[in-house]
Amino acid sequence: MMVKVTPTVFVKEEGVYRERLELYEAFVDRVQLDVADEEFCLAPTLSVRQLLEVPSILARDVHLMVSEPVTHLPVCAEYGAGVVTGQIEQMSDQKEFAREAERLGLKAGLAVDLETELSELNWSVAKEVEQILVMTVAAGKEEQKFNRQALEKVRQLRNKGFSGEICVDGGVNEDTVVFCVRAGADLLAVGSAIWKATDAKAAYEQLSRLATAAPGKLQ
Repeated sequence: MMVKVTPTVFVKEEGVYRERLELYEAFVDRVQLDVADEEFCLAPTLSVRQLLEVPSILARDVHLMVSEPVTHLPVCAEYGAGVVTGQIEQMSDQKEFAREAERLGLKAGLAVDLETELSELNWSVAKEVEQILVMTVAAGKEEQKFNRQALEKVRQLRNKGFSGEICVDGGVNEDTVVFCVRAGADLLAVGSAIWKATDAKAAYEQLSRLATAAPGKLQ
């Protein structure tokens, strides 16, 4: 399976968001919108509606780092979001989240925070979702140091037979790409390593090349 790189958008101001969309529309077709409330950060991001109501040619996945992610699914469906992933730590019921996403015609994903063990996943639900997102930093904060130990969760998911998309999110850059790919990830969510680069397109293309050229996955 080809490993893909998708830029993330973690913003608190609409002007910055529009600039970021314009930047990415020039060289990608898919981004991940990060939505965080006060449970995750002192200065919350723009809301799901504020993000999705801005027109864009990009396919937009949504990573919900919010209390009770299920309550945000109707807005995601209203605006035609792609994969919608919620932090399991903030869910009362993982099954309810997945079922509601399906009812609304959305592709569901489950996200596991840095300190959360895979045993917290409801496997009967997790094995059927579109995506499992593994955080390699603490959710809701930018520019943290990559935690390589978290990649053990990726290996465990593959060993358990998860056949969906495994996304690694947090601290992914030119130095850490190879570890993510070798662990079994097939989607890399990248923030500042792209948008802070002098040439964002070149940075994205280099990360994509590194992901494609990375050595075979570890068993």
